Amino acid sequence: MIRSYRKTDLEEMVKIWYEASVIAHFFIPASFWASQKNAMKEKYLPLAENFVFEEKGQIEGFISLVGKHVCALFVMPEMQGRGIGRALLEYAKTLKGRLALKVYRENESALHFYEKCGFVATGEEIDEYTGCAQILMEWK
Repeated sequence: MIRSYRKTDLEEMVKIWYEASVIAHFFIPASFWASQKNAMKEKYLPLAENFVFEEKGQIEGFISLVGKHVCALFVMPEMQGRGIGRALLEYAKTLKGRLALKVYRENESALHFYEKCGFVATGEEIDEYTGCAQILMEWK
């Protein structure tokens, strides 16, 4: 089930974000992600429109939107490959009608996932926080 997040979900969302980020972004030191935990919990997630995928009372993934921009899409590592990310993305498509996002160029599995979901690359930039290249993608 996909539902709007509750403030009580924040701890679990940050845990999912951190664990998935360390694995997916192996090219960025884990210490960087650890240093961002409080900002995710106290600043970034509360400012976004968040939806969680919940099964049997357990949050298994979430998507964060600011306007039509996907700021975060993360699934518990052990639950990946089961359609949770796709379901969250399809939900966001239905809500917004058009979406944009950034994905690290070195995160090839995410890049392929977004391409399979109908996103196309529209440009590239360097992330000011990590120095890594990001692909700008859009879905219309």
